[in-house]
Amino acid sequence: MVRPPMARLLIVEDNHELASLIVSTAQSRGHDARAVYTGEAALEALSPGSKWDAALVDLLLPDIRGSEVLGALRAHGIPAIAVSGVYKGDRFAQEAVQVHGARAFYEKPFELIQVLEALEQAGGVAPAPRAPPPVEDEDAPNELLDDVDLIVLEELMPDPEESADTGAPMQAIPDSAPLPGLEHEEAALPLPFAHREKVWSGAQPTTPPAPAKGPRALPEWSLAGNLRDTSVARLLNAYYESRHHGELKLQQGSILKVVYFESGHIVYAASNLANERFGRFCVRRGVLTEERLAEVAAFAKSEGLRTGEAMIRRGVLDAERRKLLLEDQVRELLWATFTWTEGAYGFSAMRPRRADLVKLSVFPGNLILEGVEKTETLVALRQRMAPGRRLFPTADPPYGLHELKLQGPQALLLAYADGSKTVEDLLALTDVSERQALATLRGLELLGVLEERPETPSRRHRISFGL
Repeated sequence: MVRPPMARLLIVEDNHELASLIVSTAQSRGHDARAVYTGEAALEALSPGSKWDAALVDLLLPDIRGSEVLGALRAHGIPAIAVSGVYKGDRFAQEAVQVHGARAFYEKPFELIQVLEALEQAGGVAPAPRAPPPVEDEDAPNELLDDVDLIVLEELMPDPEESADTGAPMQAIPDSAPLPGLEHEEAALPLPFAHREKVWSGAQPTTPPAPAKGPRALPEWSLAGNLRDTSVARLLNAYYESRHHGELKLQQGSILKVVYFESGHIVYAASNLANERFGRFCVRRGVLTEERLAEVAAFAKSEGLRTGEAMIRRGVLDAERRKLLLEDQVRELLWATFTWTEGAYGFSAMRPRRADLVKLSVFPGNLILEGVEKTETLVALRQRMAPGRRLFPTADPPYGLHELKLQGPQALLLAYADGSKTVEDLLALTDVSERQALATLRGLELLGVLEERPETPSRRHRISFGL
């Protein structure tokens, strides 16, 4: 039985990806949440007959002042929480609360759950319980794998390292088709959204229920949008800006990847592509040969170990080397999605995970910068970074510049990008190659550090000073 929504929440945030994440997390807590991206849209949402229990308002909106929206909400008797990545400190916090009527003020980056709890309190509803902490349970399913494999692959088919890799392309599973069995072990197993619960359960129509313990049920996925309207990089930014614990699902055709976050950092990533599994990755890196991998896979199967643990037992690598390789594997797995312009994405809350797994922490800012340089061709970069474009510093970037690993020429290029120069001008000023310069500018734009603005003034220009 689905419980009724606890509150109706209006999210006024011009960062589409962050707004989607906030809405999704609010929905996972039982609320009815809606996002609008401009102040004018927020005012329209206050039409007669609309009923909101509480609202979250970003003070820096693209068209009108956030204080206008706060005033309108107060006039309608709707409690509001104010947030901002630009207006920081006690002065702005006091002004937002004492002058403009916000119930509370949070600086970006903020802890999303803490902000939602404040919204729930402002709306007069009981807060949803927090997710349980990571658990240490020997009998629990290995939901976050240290060799970056989806547990469903472990449940329904052997490790591809245990059989020949034919390189056969994946085929989508029709709605009427049975789930693939072990006879398809050489191919990657596609996981369409509609099949996730069915696949996770591992239930086969002809197989009676096993008395042994099975995998836990997956949480509900909130399908948040299409990759045509955003990019994987901007979705990673949203998790980092909200310091969120959760899962991000990415799908293109029959390819499915899931990224796991803790406090905005990437701690695991999983793929249903056989060639992206840990053993294959290590072969590509020259850690071991195909023959040695076959030996390790046989040992892992006989001892009931994951591939990475089996490699340690056989002396192929040590624990520290495995961790570094896993972090590199996560980067490579995600870089492959940076060129996706089609597909879907969805959010879910983080499930409890075993405490004995390898602890990874991949900073998304540097991952994005490196990924653009590694994946974007010069032709694509020229198309994205047209010579006449003018890039300005973003008022409220998700990352502090001190957090990013910028080489000297890259940092200088960023300093030159003040909006007074075109991309063509910036290329003439830098000593690095055209490709590296364009990749740096593109990466900084995807990070939300640089942005393009309209050339002609308009009411939709960002407000630079004051609430």
